[in-house]
Amino acid sequence: MSVGRTRVVVWCAVALAAFAGCTDRQKKMQEAVKAREAAKKAFEEAEEARRKAAIPRVDPAHLEPFWDDPAYLKVATGKPCPEGLWALFPGTPGEGAAKVANEGRREELAAKVRAATFVAVMPFDTGVSLRPWNAKRKQLSVQVDGLIECVDGLGMVSLAWGEPARPFRPKLPDDEEDEVVSPQSVWRARPLFFPLPMASKAEAASFIEKQGVAIDARLVFTLAKVAVDKKLKKTAHAVVADGGLPDEDVDFGAGRLVHVDLVGVRIGTDHEKVQLTEKRYSK
Repeated sequence: MSVGRTRVVVWCAVALAAFAGCTDRQKKMQEAVKAREAAKKAFEEAEEARRKAAIPRVDPAHLEPFWDDPAYLKVATGKPCPEGLWALFPGTPGEGAAKVANEGRREELAAKVRAATFVAVMPFDTGVSLRPWNAKRKQLSVQVDGLIECVDGLGMVSLAWGEPARPFRPKLPDDEEDEVVSPQSVWRARPLFFPLPMASKAEAASFIEKQGVAIDARLVFTLAKVAVDKKLKKTAHAVVADGGLPDEDVDFGAGRLVHVDLVGVRIGTDHEKVQLTEKRYSK
């Protein structure tokens, strides 16, 4: 073998060895990264398991079907509305083909929600509060907001059991008055009150400390008439080619409301296991 060929063979051998070394180091680096990722994932899973284990287990209350029928449609503050509630109002969620498809189901869905019974559970400080001790009547009172709000593809829907339910139009401070600005209106409804007799102020104070912050209100209801509040106002929208500002109608109204007929209200505590009072309404 010539000296030249020998040098080439040696160079190739060195290059292959170097390549093999690089490949081996790269492989080891990849394996190290995978090992770190696996260790991180295992640590996070262990931490999540410890966090869940630390959460006290709460067994659900077992209520009679009048209060907790599986067929009831659930409504919760700020959560998606039961399917089909939009069908009671003009306009349809979606655009194009989706809008056409939804419109085709309007009568079916409207009939379904009209025939349904609904249930809403409102926890303390989210629609439920305690009124101060009334020494003259020797009672506390549970106050329940007069409505609840859910959301769908068109925005907010209010469901009101408190009457009257009316639009509330906030006013801007005098120094912020603007011809093209208007605060958004909201629906307001009269709250409900449920007395809790107490023998003494001391008993009331003890109840507030031990059970008061765990009060829930469970409301069962059916749907009644609907209302839509609009308050259109001209407002500048965008600059046009000639530099002017076109006016656009913007709706500052309170939007959609469904009046409801109450079937029953149950006030409970300790995750609804202890009933404090209830009221059932005649149909």
